[in-house]
Amino acid sequence: MKTKNLLITAFSTIFLMIFFSSLQSFNTFEVKETKNFISKRKIYESTTVSLAMHNLLEKYSSEYDIPKYIAYNISYLETRYRGPFDWNYKPNQISCVGALGAMQIMPGTAKLIEKKPVSKQVLLNNIELNIQISMKLLRKLHNKYKDWSIVCGCYNTGKPIVNDYARFCVKTKDYTKNWVNLNRSYL
Repeated sequence: MKTKNLLITAFSTIFLMIFFSSLQSFNTFEVKETKNFISKRKIYESTTVSLAMHNLLEKYSSEYDIPKYIAYNISYLETRYRGPFDWNYKPNQISCVGALGAMQIMPGTAKLIEKKPVSKQVLLNNIELNIQISMKLLRKLHNKYKDWSIVCGCYNTGKPIVNDYARFCVKTKDYTKNWVNLNRSYL
């Protein structure tokens, strides 16, 4: 599984390098932006949303020590993100209960995590902040409950429970299969 994940990450990186090189030849992208582009904040402004989502999930799940399969499974369940080549992915979704953006963050939760109000517009449209808040929340919940099943159930409902959502997040360690089988249901 690690080899498969490494190959996917390597392929994504090579694809982005080729993409940025082609932009450079058209003089629409400055050379200085190509240096360390994966870690740059503007990555999602220069690439497709699905590739940006992938790179930001990789970055912040590593930074907050969230297992990759948990981060990707939550993004799949929340907004049906299906990987770096999901060209039709739309992160700026609003749930029926008011959760916003790529990782479906509630405004009250964002305020709690960020220790200041975060506007609905920012939560809806700033993929990087949305993912970062999500990973901070998952880290905070795991520090408290020490069990990914409870953490995922709490992320889904706001209560420390283990439901079908949580079971899917914890049991589906090969999250990349959701990138291939686009009609898979978690129930």
